[in-house]
Amino acid sequence: MTSTTIQQYKDKKKLLIIFFMVIGISGLHMFISRDYEKGHIIARELYFLPIILSAFWFGLRGALITVLSISIFYLSFSAVHWRGFRPDDLERLLEVGLFNIVAVTMGFLQDKQKALTREKLEAIKALSGTVAHEMNSPLFVALGNLELLQDDFDHDSEPYKELEGIKTNLNELRSLIKKISQLREVVTKDYDGTSRIVDFEKSRHRVTNG
Repeated sequence: MTSTTIQQYKDKKKLLIIFFMVIGISGLHMFISRDYEKGHIIARELYFLPIILSAFWFGLRGALITVLSISIFYLSFSAVHWRGFRPDDLERLLEVGLFNIVAVTMGFLQDKQKALTREKLEAIKALSGTVAHEMNSPLFVALGNLELLQDDFDHDSEPYKELEGIKTNLNELRSLIKKISQLREVVTKDYDGTSRIVDFEKSRHRVTNG
């Protein structure tokens, strides 16, 4: 299962959560008695939950789609129960406006934060690629010279074995450099209980957060 498929599955699950929240809250408005005004006020405030979640999960576009759906229902609901611009009617209209303000503000901020995160990630990837390139050049030369030096000794000799150990360490370093060049995300792990280090295995693959 690829990371893209996993992300699509998670996005669908999030969409269903938002959808059922909107439907459920709207259902409360329809079934709560008009005499129980406090119940409608509470249900109305609950609309902020799917708006905030959609902004957090899907940014401005998701927040706008969600608040548009809520606005269509709530304005229709308000029109059916319109009392001729009484204070509670005006309050409902102002609440719809507040829904939209919250959606636009939070969606915009979330998109901005995601853009900053992408910029930082691109900078880290560029830096890791540069570091890997700069380290590979002298490492390649060192390995080449080491192999030439080994040719001067018998395979069973002590110097040859010591050089073979150095060669093994250099190859491990080359493997580490390759991992650095393949960074796609920065995923950290606990090191000694007091600090965290980069988890290269997870960072080499695009990790999606739920």
